[in-house]
Amino acid sequence: MNENRGGRARRLPHHFASLTAYNAAYPDAAFPAHPADRADLRRFDAAGQGIEDDLVERGVQMSIDFLPGGVPAPDGPDRVGNVVATVWGSGPVYVLAEDALLRAAWKTIGAQWPTTLSAVQSALNDVRRYGVPPTLL
Repeated sequence: MNENRGGRARRLPHHFASLTAYNAAYPDAAFPAHPADRADLRRFDAAGQGIEDDLVERGVQMSIDFLPGGVPAPDGPDRVGNVVATVWGSGPVYVLAEDALLRAAWKTIGAQWPTTLSAVQSALNDVRRYGVPPTLL
């Protein structure tokens, strides 16, 4: 699905109405089943302000999750997974990147400090293009 903004086509994120629907589609990059376990995931939310959805449900505040398992620990190995946007760990779920290096995605997003969903997508384009944050090249 694409949206045309100012002459540029922007790919809208793949949408799932619920965590259950997302987990069925991505069992290897699923959200934890229990809400308390989801709350423990390290996520990006622009210091608690939220990421504004400027693509699908304009004005809704979201957080960015790194699945499976959240952002890898600094001393542990990186993992490949999905980067998704949710309304604070509940549905709907928007898949922003599949098969991404999760630590690289975290570092790139953190370095660019996006506050909108489209800016997160832009940051993730760098990770997909280079495989690592451009600042680490």
